[in-house]
Amino acid sequence: MVKMVSLSNRAYSELKNIKNKDESFSDVILRLLENNNKDIKRFAGILKNEKKELDWMEECVSEDRKNNQGRFL
Repeated sequence: MVKMVSLSNRAYSELKNIKNKDESFSDVILRLLENNNKDIKRFAGILKNEKKELDWMEECVSEDRKNNQGRFL
């Protein structure tokens, strides 16, 4: 079944730019949706060798927790 969908000019241009010659616009949209639904586990361990960044992130989270203590309870 075919459905009509309205797109802004910008959305159409963006889809057109990433569309392969052998793909329909439906194929492009399905490909993009598929890529966005991948399991978050794929990121596990991605920063294991980035101690500086991990330490910085831990400090940020810790500081944020201190500043917002009890705020979300």
